[in-house]
This record gives sequence, C-alpha cells and structure tokens, in this order.
Amino acid sequence: MRKQSRIVFRSIFRCKAKGRANNRLIGYVADVSEGGLKLLCDAPLEAGAVAQLRLAMRNEEGVLDEVEIDARCLWCQENPRSGYHEAGMIIDEPTAAYERWVAGLRRVRKQPA
Repeated sequence: MRKQSRIVFRSIFRCKAKGRANNRLIGYVADVSEGGLKLLCDAPLEAGAVAQLRLAMRNEEGVLDEVEIDARCLWCQENPRSGYHEAGMIIDEPTAAYERWVAGLRRVRKQPA
C-alpha cells in the first residue's frame, strides 16, 4: 500500500527525466511522491534496473529546477492508448534535495503528503 499521495502532472511534458551520464532524454514524469515516480518512456525499461536520473522542470518563477535521483524500475508496461511505456520507479534512498523538491511541489499545489 502506498504511503504517500501522488503529485500528478497535468502535462506529461512538464517534468523531463534525463540520464545523468549522457543528459539524454529518457522520458517524462507522470507523477511523483516521496518514495517514487511514474515515468513515461518511448522505450521500455527493464524491471530491476537502476536508472541514474536528472529530473528537470521550471518552477513557478520560470527557473529551471533540477534534482538527481537513483530510481529502481519495479515494473514497465506499454499503454496501448498513449503508445508510451509506463514505468513504476522506486527511490530506495531519497536524497535531501529530492525530498525538498517534492515538498516544494506539495506547497505550491497545497497538497498534503
């Protein structure tokens, strides 16, 4: 059972996930919580694989906020309606920066944990 509520992005293009090593776009973040996220990708991710990601999105002032995470893929399946592969990612050890980033999103949206 999920411990935290999700913060859902209305636009899938709002938050990008890029590989830290090569800065290549891996996908878009559909939702986040303190413990993980759902990623929408063109290519499937392997369950069990750890991805070193940099999440990037503009804040309410238009400044680019970036946070780095290591996320493990729990599951991945293709959504036949959208054509994207959806991947459930867990963050085993969230960094303080990631926790502040999620807390900031909750404050802006006035959404409880």
